[in-house]
Amino acid sequence: MAATTTTIEAKRGGSIDDKEEQEQAKDKAIPPPPPPEKPEPGDCCGSGCVRCVWDVYYEELEDYNKAYPTGGSASSSQPS
Repeated sequence: MAATTTTIEAKRGGSIDDKEEQEQAKDKAIPPPPPPEKPEPGDCCGSGCVRCVWDVYYEELEDYNKAYPTGGSASSSQPS
């Protein structure tokens, strides 16, 4: 009966363990999205806005780094 089980598993795409391994491999193969874009030097008006483009950028970068801790994140240095 083992041959029957093997045949059925082959028709269904393999065993449950094989499917889990395939999904894990697929998850590893998908790269994380790119990190948020750093504002250009002229994007900040320098007038001390409550919601500066740099504030938004660093919030988004922090969220990105939490979601993708090993992903290639942008530099977390403060603007000069």
